[in-house]
Amino acid sequence: MAPESRFDCGRDKLLSQSECEERGCCYAPLPDSAGPPWCFYPRVYPGYKMGPLTPTPRGQAATLTRAIPSYLPKDISILRLDVIEETAGCFHLTLRDPSSQRYEVNLPGGVPQSKAKTQSALYITEYQSDPFGFIVRRKSNGRVSMNTTVAPLLFADQYLQLSTTLASSLVSGLGEHYTSLLLDLNWTSLTLWNRDMAPHADANLYGSHPFYIVQEEDGLAHGVFLLNSNAIVMLQPTPALTWVSTGGILDLYVFLGPDPQSVIRQYLQIIYPMMPPYWSLGFHLCRWGYTTSNTTRKVAQRMHSENFPMDVQWNDLDYANKRRVFTFDPWRFGDLPEMVEEFHKRGMKYILILDPGISSTSPPGTYPPFDDGLKRDVFIKNATGHILIGKVWPGPTAFPDFTNPETRKWWEDSIRDFHSKVPVDGLWIVSI
Repeated sequence: MAPESRFDCGRDKLLSQSECEERGCCYAPLPDSAGPPWCFYPRVYPGYKMGPLTPTPRGQAATLTRAIPSYLPKDISILRLDVIEETAGCFHLTLRDPSSQRYEVNLPGGVPQSKAKTQSALYITEYQSDPFGFIVRRKSNGRVSMNTTVAPLLFADQYLQLSTTLASSLVSGLGEHYTSLLLDLNWTSLTLWNRDMAPHADANLYGSHPFYIVQEEDGLAHGVFLLNSNAIVMLQPTPALTWVSTGGILDLYVFLGPDPQSVIRQYLQIIYPMMPPYWSLGFHLCRWGYTTSNTTRKVAQRMHSENFPMDVQWNDLDYANKRRVFTFDPWRFGDLPEMVEEFHKRGMKYILILDPGISSTSPPGTYPPFDDGLKRDVFIKNATGHILIGKVWPGPTAFPDFTNPETRKWWEDSIRDFHSKVPVDGLWIVSI
């Protein structure tokens, strides 16, 4: 097997030769320790066996069974496969544990109803039953968009893995990372785990977008989206890609375009991005360090005096009283509502930061966001059932559990109450 075609058998940990061979994998050291793995799967490796596909209200389903456990702890031996032709250009496949509910990311508008007709679909799907894998081909020319038969499917409690070949090396996406438009496939990995940090190479940033687009020959393109909040992506020069997740399910959408613009449209139909207000497309000014409302005023005034275009002024957490969200400092930003109204009269908009971290140390009855949150039981708890307390900008901090519907109501009520005092036009909500 060519080194560039090896699929790593030891992504979970560094393996010795004996440990590698205990997994039933091949061990072949290379002169350079960086690059192709030394421990890799053979061409045929025991995995899941696929049962027959049966019709469902929205597509087809099958059961996957693993007779021999994998090397992972808490291996899941039975999986349910669901395949749906969402539209003529969108193929949807999920793999989940049918015996135990796992976290699944909810789409804002729900999954669109199936509209495709088999004869009009842009793709053909093929399945390998033992070991399980699937292939998605473009119907017009037979080119393979995805081929997961090249490496085994793994599905354990805290480790999911699925590999596929890529139709070309012209791959973009998988944000947010400070990289070139075309991704480096030379044995690189991208971790989709949001971080609040200045952009620099080899680091993940504010958002997670587990979606990639591949430029094919003759101007065609396709894209793949993994709807999972734990994704890690491994790229290799085969060209190939491996999805790895520490939780959730494998929920894949394949978009067949056929051109790049159509791929993006198909992707946007799934994720339902918010249509931004027109003013938000203007010129914005923001930074940490505008320490008072008067400082903020002077910055905006200087921009206008020097004829710099400016539509929106922002404030970082400087405005907050003791860095507690939903408050403003009575000494440094005591006239914040008046300042916002002044901006409005000048035709400007105003945004301030709102970290979803709630100070937990204020005396009872003095900080409504925490008091009300306690009453409504909206904060994340630890294993003992007590509120999980971290340390962020305001010191000891409680964190809202946004998987709880009541938390969303509490969050909206808190924003409405604050907006009645400070008529902001937008909020900068930051992961912390």
